Amino acid sequence: MSKSNTIFSLVFRSFPISPSRNTFVARTIRRRTFTSSYSATADDMTVDIPTTDDKSGTTPTQTAWSSKMIAWQAHSYNTVDDLVLTSNARSPTMVEANEVLVRVKASSVNPLDVLMAEGFGQVLLGTIRQAQKMSLHKPVEFPLTLGRDFCGEIIAKGVKVKSFNVGDVVMGVVPPFQQGCHSEFVAVPAGLVAKKPDHLTNEEAAGLLYTGMTAWSALKLFGGLYVMKATNKNVLVIGGSGGVGNCAIQLLKHWGAKVTTTCDSTAINLVKSLGPDNIIDYTAKDAKQQLEEHGKYDIILDAAGISYNKIGSYTPLLKEWSYAAFITLRSPILHNTDSYGFVGGMFKNAIDLLIPNILSGAVFKGSTIRWGTFIPVECGVKELAKLAEEKKILIPLEKTFKFIDLKDAYKRVQEGHLRGKVVITFDKPSMDKARLTN
Repeated sequence: MSKSNTIFSLVFRSFPISPSRNTFVARTIRRRTFTSSYSATADDMTVDIPTTDDKSGTTPTQTAWSSKMIAWQAHSYNTVDDLVLTSNARSPTMVEANEVLVRVKASSVNPLDVLMAEGFGQVLLGTIRQAQKMSLHKPVEFPLTLGRDFCGEIIAKGVKVKSFNVGDVVMGVVPPFQQGCHSEFVAVPAGLVAKKPDHLTNEEAAGLLYTGMTAWSALKLFGGLYVMKATNKNVLVIGGSGGVGNCAIQLLKHWGAKVTTTCDSTAINLVKSLGPDNIIDYTAKDAKQQLEEHGKYDIILDAAGISYNKIGSYTPLLKEWSYAAFITLRSPILHNTDSYGFVGGMFKNAIDLLIPNILSGAVFKGSTIRWGTFIPVECGVKELAKLAEEKKILIPLEKTFKFIDLKDAYKRVQEGHLRGKVVITFDKPSMDKARLTN
């Protein structure tokens, strides 16, 4: 199979559509009383524990957990202030054969979490959830738990999970159409977790994979670097001081590319530590001239979210007739499906992608404008984990908030102009306080 065909298999394997969990759950279900290091109560009753895989006859690890958990949830699409802290959220009560159940120790807050709290992406993400269930009816989406990446301890695993053991501390990422990880427990496919490198704190590990996979997907899948080698490619990263920009610079340098990046004067020292070849202060009067001097570029990655009417000023910097690409992470896909419905939105997406390519003149010079987005694939998670283990990639932290102060963390992300990741730590005092919430 060619590499180009493999890209599609990578993407679709990350969106498993399973008609039922019953293929994993054994015919015999054993009930076990929940026990915990933190004051189990009579209300923490029982949970379904799979005992035998029908096909393999293998017994999975037997671990019980509470039927209720602490979580921050949205009960409607409104604002961050409407998120609700509860100690009665339903825990994941069983895992599929390829899943692990994790007790979360830290989790990051991403811009997507803030947007999803306000209803962003509800149409397309709801359609994916419906397809997963193979149902003609729209699934119930509330209460909705947000949170896309985390670090925690595996407390149970499916029978097909061979590379992890109960007790392993892992970092992981959750697809946006699944219940998130701003909760005590989260269930996630084993392919989307990796063992936490010993030198990373829980907070550092918690902020790596969503940002990392966004940059990896944009460059490898949408930028074509999964098929073509990045060695000696000339790449411009717009917005090198943000989380995705940070990660993109580090990945590109590891892959052997020549990297030019932009940031403002206050972030130059931070960006310099990432090792780009050239740093341009975008507020400088001669910034455009500097961009031209270091061009032309094989790839321009917009990690800053510039407006659409400014993209045309960058496309002349792309190499001509060399499959060069301008990749923006400011994709209107979710916005369009929210505004026009699934069918109408996808039609609008096709128009919105075609028109800028024509008006900018990019297609007439052998280059294209493309939309990049977060795609969670196993090989990307493994590569990021390996680089983290080798101390070749690190996402800086801006601020850590306690679990009980999650709303403040969301508001900090909402303000923008971050110089690193915003992370929530599931500290014991906060969890004990949250446990009193009904």
